[in-house]
Amino acid sequence: MLGKMVSIGFDLATLPARMTVKGARAMVAMPGDIDYLRRELRAVSGEVAREVQQLLASVDAEMSQKTAHLSPAQKQQAADLALGAAEQHLSMAAVNVLRALWLTADSNRGLDREREPVIIDQEP
Repeated sequence: MLGKMVSIGFDLATLPARMTVKGARAMVAMPGDIDYLRRELRAVSGEVAREVQQLLASVDAEMSQKTAHLSPAQKQQAADLALGAAEQHLSMAAVNVLRALWLTADSNRGLDREREPVIIDQEP
């Protein structure tokens, strides 16, 4: 049960990244034909839409089964807790994305700088 929820959460959390990677792959593979690009983007968006539909159906089936015994007030309380946890995770994800962007930009700056050679051992 917990493993499935973690798996669903991971699938949902990585969905934007997978869509970005697939879209970028379509852009890189573009042989200069804009129609080819459009076909690739449609295929990627169709695949993402199918994944989202499957994910929603899976969550609906799982949550319907797990919460069948809860009262509406209990369901609302659980929803409030889940939203709080999601907000914390999304906030941390946003911070991690900003950190990754900063590190990427800073590492590129470090590579672009021309440095004088450093001589470690000199003979007199």
